[in-house]
Amino acid sequence: MTKALRILPVLIFYSFLGTAQNFAFTNGNWFNGASFAPATWYSINGTLTKKAPATIDSTFDLSGQWVVPPLADAFCSSVSENPSAEHQMKFYLNEGIFYLQVLGNTQDGRKTVDSLVRANAVHPDFKYANGAFTCTLGYPFLKYEGPAQGVRNPQMFAQQYSEIREGRKMLGDGYWFVDSKAAVNKIWKSVVDQKPDVVSIYLLDANNSGGKESKGLTPDVAKALVKKARRSKLPVYAHVETAEDVRLGLKLGVQGFANLPGYNWDGKGDGSKYALNDDDLKKLAKKKTAVIPLFSYAQTQSVRPEATEAQASLLKRMLNAGVNVVIGSDDAQRTIRSEVNYWFQFGNLNYAQILNVLCVNTPQAIFPDRKIGRFEEGYEASFLVLRDNPLGNLLKLRAINMMVKQGKLLPK
Repeated sequence: MTKALRILPVLIFYSFLGTAQNFAFTNGNWFNGASFAPATWYSINGTLTKKAPATIDSTFDLSGQWVVPPLADAFCSSVSENPSAEHQMKFYLNEGIFYLQVLGNTQDGRKTVDSLVRANAVHPDFKYANGAFTCTLGYPFLKYEGPAQGVRNPQMFAQQYSEIREGRKMLGDGYWFVDSKAAVNKIWKSVVDQKPDVVSIYLLDANNSGGKESKGLTPDVAKALVKKARRSKLPVYAHVETAEDVRLGLKLGVQGFANLPGYNWDGKGDGSKYALNDDDLKKLAKKKTAVIPLFSYAQTQSVRPEATEAQASLLKRMLNAGVNVVIGSDDAQRTIRSEVNYWFQFGNLNYAQILNVLCVNTPQAIFPDRKIGRFEEGYEASFLVLRDNPLGNLLKLRAINMMVKQGKLLPK
């Protein structure tokens, strides 16, 4: 005999936490990539099927509500190195964000998060880049070396730079200095021994400024790193400054871009060096390269209507060109909510396209070998049940009434 349950109130689910049973989910409207369609799905041992199992432990009547895959953050910066990491993990889960990619972390930061993951039955799933690759004294050297030397306020970095620049406490941890192919060969075993899931490189006007202090890699060193990563079966995400950096990354064969050129441009003056043309978008789409826009990155610094208009236009162009746009936050305090809010203000967006970015593209970019981000036979039984239709209002993604992760019903 099965139990037939309505999904209100959500508190009735707590007893199922941590137990993957055979569940039936009826009368829901499920996202198919373009719209919502009514369907009944079953979760058997944590996977989805439309074939009813012989035994159903509980049946959940979704009462015409809207079901989407969980969200993800492809550039999470608010968990690792955070003294309140456990609290921040809960923020992510409460917002329906199940998958996190950390594109820069220390070994201690990763160990802390991993210990929290082991201690909690409910947690997001992580991938880590570990230390970022740059030139000697290139970015993000100060980001890690300053705090390691007791300078925790970024506004003090410039004042104490002469002392900080002589230190190397976090070398081989938060960052790696590589200025030649030989240097890449020398450190690579140590890199692999740290078991990164992804490689993070910095191309900051590489053709003109590569190898210079506060910048990033030269094109030749970046090429050597990408080759090493490919042989080690590690995806590479490139942080970029100019459109030429994007073209270089495409030529090298990186799997993703951690930001778009001009992501913190104020919209004033000549922005041509940041502009991606139609051919760039065509190549990005053809290679299925993941692109994290980081449009909201500098929104608190100033009002920038010209930049916002250019960003809105670029987002639409990328989506219409079939670029694999994914979402990331790179925010030391928040989740992707700020970025979603910023996109929402663009207006006139195709919300089905945006849902694909949030719920399909991003999870699959982080975990390409897992069956997530879609409702298909054999895919993981992970989803969010919403009280309202996000195709009418994107912010309805916050109206979560129920969460399921790999067949386990989570508290909300």
